[in-house]
Amino acid sequence: MFLFLRAMPEEYRKYHRHPAQPIRTLQHAADDGQIIAVRCNSCRRLINYLATDLVEVLNSSRPVDAPPFACSRCGTASYMDVRIKTPSAGDYGHLIIRRLLGVRSVSEWGNRPLGEETRRDRTIKKR
Repeated sequence: MFLFLRAMPEEYRKYHRHPAQPIRTLQHAADDGQIIAVRCNSCRRLINYLATDLVEVLNSSRPVDAPPFACSRCGTASYMDVRIKTPSAGDYGHLIIRRLLGVRSVSEWGNRPLGEETRRDRTIKKR
């Protein structure tokens, strides 16, 4: 009895594309005004994003069929399914879209003598 084992390639790509079709990016979807529908098949959650909002947060050359984030409910990205939709006339006013309300970045500054090493304190201060 012979047992043949096949090993997976080290860089296995989950998303297979046809060789004759170019890779569509988030920028292509944003230029076309499309919606990125992300569904977690583990917890059955469906979130719709505008591609223009995702371009502001993520790399615009990212493939459009790769999940933008892990599921916020169950915390995994391995069960995510991404679909691209073009909004129809009936979607306006009825389809719920998760929109980007703003991007926050926090910088902390302090005065130190020249030549003194700066150590960054990662503790969160409560008010």
